[in-house]
Amino acid sequence: MIRICIVEDNMAYRNALALFIGRVSDFEVVHISDTLEDIENVVRNVNPDVYVLDIDLPVTSGIRGIRLIKDINPEANILMLTVFEDEEKIFQSVKAGALGYLLKKDPPERIIHAIRSIHGGESIMNGQIARKILNYFTKQVPAKPSFEDYNLTKRETEILMLLIDGLTYKEIAARCFISLDTVFSHIKKIYAKLKVNSRSEIAARFR
Repeated sequence: MIRICIVEDNMAYRNALALFIGRVSDFEVVHISDTLEDIENVVRNVNPDVYVLDIDLPVTSGIRGIRLIKDINPEANILMLTVFEDEEKIFQSVKAGALGYLLKKDPPERIIHAIRSIHGGESIMNGQIARKILNYFTKQVPAKPSFEDYNLTKRETEILMLLIDGLTYKEIAARCFISLDTVFSHIKKIYAKLKVNSRSEIAARFR
């Protein structure tokens, strides 16, 4: 089962989202809330497989929520599901560590696919959002850096290239003949050396 946490302050949309997610045979909604007030307890004690967050939440924003979750569990899988399409909010979500960014107007089937894909280690955005991300990075990043700039080991460089090629964590483990836990350990070190929080940031930096 893929265990899912939903944080959404629009009651009608939250209930509808929980209803159709809960109907998927291999999905289980393990936490649902309208705020991030209890998110640290959820991460530590419930430990969902995928977090589905809105951005415009009361008190604590969804972007701040990403950071709170990642501070406790750097490998957390987070999907932003929101109405916002402006480049700054998209970029800030990705920079904070979200693996996916969809709009509430996206069809339910796309949301289901995104949850499964993110759980499998992939990054998911609809085409419109992906273009905005690339446009933002094109304006913000003047030059493509070199792997040598970050003092990566040979294995870390190999895994980084596989991440850029879009392989899932399981595929990387199989390709490199190492365990999934070892892949996670290498990726954590890569993120620290590159000072990034997500695969989307890596893809944009080395595209």
